[in-house]
Amino acid sequence: MKEGYIKLYRKITHNHIWQDPQKLRLWLLCLLKASHQQKEFLIENQVIVLSPGQFITGRHSIEEDYNKELQTKFQVSGKTLWRWLKVLETQGFVSIKSTNKYSIITIVNWILYQRNGHPLSSNSPESIHELSTNNNEKNENNDKKLFSSSKKQSNLTVLDSLLNNNLNRMEDLND
Repeated sequence: MKEGYIKLYRKITHNHIWQDPQKLRLWLLCLLKASHQQKEFLIENQVIVLSPGQFITGRHSIEEDYNKELQTKFQVSGKTLWRWLKVLETQGFVSIKSTNKYSIITIVNWILYQRNGHPLSSNSPESIHELSTNNNEKNENNDKKLFSSSKKQSNLTVLDSLLNNNLNRMEDLND
């Protein structure tokens, strides 16, 4: 959880969760803990396969993660955090599948918002357009194509594509 990034869209400022800093912190923690690719975990001789957008947690581990580096007066109990997770579930942010040993939290619409293609808003915030992603080997050629076709695309689209190309290059350098 110490490396990588998530996409966070500005429209979150128009959501009611933006009004509550504690629940916003919990939501961001969920986004940061979620796996970006399929992973397998071994829990008591049972293989658990997580899809992108899922993570394993429990009341105690979510409490530990949430309260890390927080002053005591701002810390929240695991019981309260679990209630807040249930609220996020009823509001359609997450789904929770619990067993007596662990819970799998799934971020609803993870693929829609975290995929390599860029969902962008046009005039209507509900409509989503996806740009195709570029191959890392052809970044320079693709950058030239983006600039030549920028008359047809908005400045935001071009900027978003260029930023994604640079982030992909940085990830390749880190690997």
